[in-house]
Amino acid sequence: MEFLTLMDNIVYGEVLTAEHGLSFLIKAGGKKILFDTGQTGAILHNASYLNEELETVDLVVLSHGHYDHCGGLESFLKVNHTAKIYLKSKAMEKKYRRDYSSVGFELQKPLSEYPNEFIFIEDNVEIAPGILLVGHINKYVETFDSMDSFFVKEDQNYIMDPFQDELFMIISEKDKHYLFTGCSHKGILNIIKSSLELLEDAPLEFVAGGMHFNGKIVNVLDQYIEQFERLNVKHFYVNHCTGIEGYMKFKNRLNTDVTYAFTGFRYEE
Repeated sequence: MEFLTLMDNIVYGEVLTAEHGLSFLIKAGGKKILFDTGQTGAILHNASYLNEELETVDLVVLSHGHYDHCGGLESFLKVNHTAKIYLKSKAMEKKYRRDYSSVGFELQKPLSEYPNEFIFIEDNVEIAPGILLVGHINKYVETFDSMDSFFVKEDQNYIMDPFQDELFMIISEKDKHYLFTGCSHKGILNIIKSSLELLEDAPLEFVAGGMHFNGKIVNVLDQYIEQFERLNVKHFYVNHCTGIEGYMKFKNRLNTDVTYAFTGFRYEE
């Protein structure tokens, strides 16, 4: 297992580019996987500097339809014409902030005009041996989510986004299990607990991605630390919408290894 943070809000040094966004390049099970694409084409610059070829990516997974996770897809499709693109159909719908400005993404051409195959999933599906996309996230914790800040349109009315487009990924390799999440809008506790149910409570080697510990959530995080302690996760690699305040509070309160996975961060075992 190897993963590289191609894009995060934070970078150290002057060569790599950071932006409000998330993208992981993952190598596992004989596949090269791009999990989210950041906000712009800056992932191409970062990959080049880090000696990674995006032209040879096999699979692209889009965690949900926000611009900071899918905005770099257009640039990626200009250099890679063979990777299969996995997402939920709702990811292509228009999405809005509380002020009704757009937070969705759009491609320049109809999907049929791209040589890449777009594969829409709605439930859980194994896209390669040991690589599971989970499209069904159970709700165990009612209030620990970030859904009340985002909206979609239904019959010309703005309604709270139920994030039916959100998915996460579990990679199982050599009897170890790894979880990747984008923004955890449905709640990171719900995501981890859903994964443990699928894995029949086998431990997670790590959880990587955005935890959305900002706004109201960071203020109540202490109330949920005990639940995190019981989750059987060995390591957390957090970034993006976790927020620096959320990261520090999580790291200081939790009796588990917590590391910030900034732009250029690399994990190998």
